[in-house]
Amino acid sequence: MEKAIAMNAQRRNHRMRLWAAVCLAAVLFLFLFWNSMGPVWAAGGLELSTDYPGITVKPGESLDIAINVDNATGSGQDVDLSIGSLPEGWDGYLQGGSYEVNRVHARTGEAGAQVTLHLTIPDELEEGTYQARVDASAGEGISDSLTLSFAVNEVNAGQGTFSSEYPEQEGTSDTGFSFSTTLINNGLTSRSYSLSSNAPAGWQVTFTPSGESATVAGIEVDPSASQGLTVAVTPPAGVAAGEYEISLSAVSAEETLSTDLKVVITGTYGVSLGTPDGRLSFDAHAGQESDVTLNVTNTGNVDLQNVSINSSLPSDWTVTYNDLEENVIESIPAGSTVQVIAHVKPGSDAITGDYVASFTAQTDEAGSTAEFRVSVKTGTLWGLVAVLIILAVAAGLGYVFHKYGRR
Repeated sequence: MEKAIAMNAQRRNHRMRLWAAVCLAAVLFLFLFWNSMGPVWAAGGLELSTDYPGITVKPGESLDIAINVDNATGSGQDVDLSIGSLPEGWDGYLQGGSYEVNRVHARTGEAGAQVTLHLTIPDELEEGTYQARVDASAGEGISDSLTLSFAVNEVNAGQGTFSSEYPEQEGTSDTGFSFSTTLINNGLTSRSYSLSSNAPAGWQVTFTPSGESATVAGIEVDPSASQGLTVAVTPPAGVAAGEYEISLSAVSAEETLSTDLKVVITGTYGVSLGTPDGRLSFDAHAGQESDVTLNVTNTGNVDLQNVSINSSLPSDWTVTYNDLEENVIESIPAGSTVQVIAHVKPGSDAITGDYVASFTAQTDEAGSTAEFRVSVKTGTLWGLVAVLIILAVAAGLGYVFHKYGRR
């Protein structure tokens, strides 16, 4: 009987040990399974990362790079942040929210924290690869570093530009136009540009560097720099009204840059009054007509209408014009000349001497005046009468002296 009881007790103990082993194995299995479902973190519990750790950049660019601060230590950490290294001449700082920061609080788990690395790249860079490093530390060996790589090459430096702030101007044919242009070299080395223009025949185009007085046919521009150029455009005399396009080019060994200008020529009115031989004098006789040929020239680029011819003469003088109704020329085409014959008649009482007579050609838009010196001579009959009177007076005086001279 006692032997049976002992055997039953032994069986119960064995079952209990077996059950305990099964429970322990189950707990261990659950522990391992639970941990296998969670994230795997970098050693040390702190990790810096960014989506694009290697990018291609251009000189003069400003960059904003988002950096993640992940914390797997199991508790929130205050993390010190700093820019460990930058290429020479580069500027940068870390921003969190609206502040420049050097420490952030990183919550544990995937939420972590995020900052922005702001970088300013110099305007002048040689071709190559540049690196920057950001460091993070939470103390007690909890730290990490992130290295960023930036590639700079001639192709990605970008093409230059040639532009004008105000590429279209308007004026009359006698206007001297001036355009302010800017030539930019976006390359990594200095470039020599040859300057030229494609303008209509007769137009003059010159280039002058800003702040200088001498015109140039070429200019050198430093890398990632700009050069101002004043472009003077002079249209030919008498150019017709209309729109004219002028193409400018800046050509280097690496690139060809161009920009287009437009000049709008408005109507120009002008009239000139003169004579065929340029003389502004003539002879006349009292009471007799003298013919004077007047040249009336349209010096503008728009036809003139209703050009009136007027005169200013000494008192009692008269003038008439052939083939003119009411002393008006109906039309003079641009650049053309019309001849008018003026018949000038001094007054019959005019005495010998020089007089001034002026003629004016006038329209609503323009006018011109010419003054003439007129030499008036008396007629032959009056000259004989004067001579006879002088002789008679002389004879009378001679008789008086002869008759009464001895008394």
